Amino acid sequence: MRASNLTEVINLFDPKKSLAGKEKLAICFVERPHGPLNMMGKYLQQSGTEPVKILFTGHRGSGKSTELNQLVLNLHDQFFIVKFSIIDTLDCFDLNYIDIVLISALKLIERAIEDKVKIDKGILKNIFEWLYYDITEERIIELSEEAGLSANVNALVLKLEGKMSKESFTRKIMREKITPRFSELVDKINLAITEIKEKTSREILIIIEDIDKSNLDIAKDLFFLHGESLLSINSKIIYTFPVSLRYSNDFPQVVKTFNKHFVLPNVTVFDRQGIKDITGNKMLKSVILKRMDESLITEEAIEEAIRLSGGLMVELITIIRDASLFTQASIIDAASVHMAANEIRNDYRVMLREDQYQMLAKINVDKDKKVINHEIVQQLLHNLSLLEYRNDDSWADVHPIVKPLLKAWA
Repeated sequence: MRASNLTEVINLFDPKKSLAGKEKLAICFVERPHGPLNMMGKYLQQSGTEPVKILFTGHRGSGKSTELNQLVLNLHDQFFIVKFSIIDTLDCFDLNYIDIVLISALKLIERAIEDKVKIDKGILKNIFEWLYYDITEERIIELSEEAGLSANVNALVLKLEGKMSKESFTRKIMREKITPRFSELVDKINLAITEIKEKTSREILIIIEDIDKSNLDIAKDLFFLHGESLLSINSKIIYTFPVSLRYSNDFPQVVKTFNKHFVLPNVTVFDRQGIKDITGNKMLKSVILKRMDESLITEEAIEEAIRLSGGLMVELITIIRDASLFTQASIIDAASVHMAANEIRNDYRVMLREDQYQMLAKINVDKDKKVINHEIVQQLLHNLSLLEYRNDDSWADVHPIVKPLLKAWA
């Protein structure tokens, strides 16, 4: 599993892939300081039969997917778990509450059929006929008596998922059809949930990833305007959401609507006074060396990669991967790390606006590093030029890769 040469580093340090699977997690997962993983698991276990709804956030690329994969591994014997990504099933930039409840229902049924859960035929037939005859505009699958009810349901579910992920027209039609009949959808999914819980003797946990990739307006529509609708599914659910929503005026009401919220902070590399955080640095070094042989990278390169990442997991992984491409030797050195960081810096260079530079400059000299409720701050958190940390309380600092741009701007 550990890279023994730079070619393997390129493959093992893939910023697009979270750690998944029992073997990879066992070898590469590193528990982070101030992480909410254990608390989330404990809360779910102690909530009994209550269909609690959890909100989970952190910066894009902070490692939420890996944490959730580890959570699934920790709890898979205790819950019937359905985990999916909005990116794989819908469009995170064209998303509403109907989409989420419907796709949750489809994914639950798909998983139950896949696991050969013996759902009552009357319930399965009722769901199938409602979707096939009442909701879809066209006969999108050919019915097969020979295949049987479960096979027809599964074929319909997969076809609907495919059309909803690719066709805005299909999403529009489904919303128009379901909106006046939303309570019917909820009743049907809750009937299925009751049946699956009874047949598996386990509580159901649905985990919905990548809603945090949506913009703030969509997040407000989902969690503020339609939060009650997202509570209507009678199972435990973890919803991811954009970190910028935490600093909007609507968030206090959102918190009151949902049962609990958890934040995955970035790993602290330096505290707000600029003092090196030994625990955070040690954890990030472990992340690197669990994936590659220590002989492939200098100690200085490790320290610089950690410093420049700002404790943002996706940035650390990207820097190491790109440094392995830039190096002219058979080892990653500090110079190649700096070249990799500069590539990332160039992306920020073309992205940041004048008003955003002004806000970053203000935060950069603030000793307390407090995160304020401001539209531009929300934008900076979303585009990752401002990174949030949590020790005893929350604070934020300018991304280390962005700081040289501030000097040039000033």
